[in-house]
Amino acid sequence: MDDISEKHFLSCTEKSFITQMYLPDNIKPQERRAVEELRRRIFDDLPLKLKDDDSIFYRFCKARDFVIEDAEAMLRKHIHWREEHKIDKILTEYTPQEVCQYAPTSFLCFDKSGDLIRYFDFGNTDVKGLFNSIRPIDFLKYCLYVVEQDSEILKEQSKKIGRQGMQSTFICNFENLTFAKATHKKTLEAAILFLKAFQDNYPERIKRMYHINGSVYYTMLMSVLKTFIASPLLQKITIYGTEGWKEDVLKQIDGSCLPAFLGGVLTDPDGNPQCRTFVCHGRKVPEKYYFTNYEKKLSKAPGAKKINVTRFSKEEISFEVQEAGWNLEWEFETKNRDIGFAVYFKENSPNVSHCIELVPKQRIETCYGPEKGLFKCQKAGIYTIVFDNSYSWMYPKEIYYIAGIKSPIDVVNYN
Repeated sequence: MDDISEKHFLSCTEKSFITQMYLPDNIKPQERRAVEELRRRIFDDLPLKLKDDDSIFYRFCKARDFVIEDAEAMLRKHIHWREEHKIDKILTEYTPQEVCQYAPTSFLCFDKSGDLIRYFDFGNTDVKGLFNSIRPIDFLKYCLYVVEQDSEILKEQSKKIGRQGMQSTFICNFENLTFAKATHKKTLEAAILFLKAFQDNYPERIKRMYHINGSVYYTMLMSVLKTFIASPLLQKITIYGTEGWKEDVLKQIDGSCLPAFLGGVLTDPDGNPQCRTFVCHGRKVPEKYYFTNYEKKLSKAPGAKKINVTRFSKEEISFEVQEAGWNLEWEFETKNRDIGFAVYFKENSPNVSHCIELVPKQRIETCYGPEKGLFKCQKAGIYTIVFDNSYSWMYPKEIYYIAGIKSPIDVVNYN
């Protein structure tokens, strides 16, 4: 596309967006002004895909009570987050791990207003098998993939019925939830990761949530999770035991498009009310997907050192490189759980105070082998390895590591 065509295309896109910008009928004048001001400040900085979201300015304003400075900060952070995690390419360039088929969630239909309905069979999920086969951080990526799929479905539905600003309803089934599932640490960690990412980046996308077949174990689960659920979202959750929920669900969703086990009339061709031909239910994860069992041995290796990183903190290990061309090498493993890891560089000069990130911070799990790495030092200066546990609200981390500077002639100088 040449420059003139591209400018014309973007101009047409902007004009189209202006006419389609979502504003509810009951919006107050000062709220309207906030939405229009947010659009004025940020529209030119939006990636093209976000410019196609008619509700984005209203949603981010509402999420920050129409305080324009807060809404702008939240939306700019979201733009950066999408770029950092390659969200705009997730539907075309990301392939979910095969084990994700055992995460039992399904798009069902649309409600009477045209909003999306998604079902999640949490109570029957094999959480132990699932998180023996996938890291919570990788499971988060799959969840974001599903969220982006739903966004595309809503976009097409909006065009079809001519209504903007559409949302999703979740039906979360906690039938057969056990004590072990409700207290499974990796499940809780994955849920918290998703809650944070979703609430920070998809505000006002949830219309309502039906939590059905709740029990005492559900209460235990929610006692942890509700700490991380924002009040506006918490208010959209309606909790049921084994009775009463079908009647309320059918007030919002036509039974002709709901599976029989959820109160509708749909069944499989053989009459099965579980509708297994188009609804994903919880099932056992085959052990072939499990991570290879790894006996952690680094703690006994010659030269290995131990470091404890308390929760909400980080530890640094620095090396001074006298001349370019040397290698920084590391090998580490955690006793359990994951740890944030990064490498930084600072010139050894009194006139330079800032550090440069060489290896971007990433959360690393060593349950299936130690993490090993090598970085060729292009400049003399201070190279710093950082073990970052600042994200953990519960667990200190015990790490065993071997790290040091190796010269081009393989002379090792371990710290």
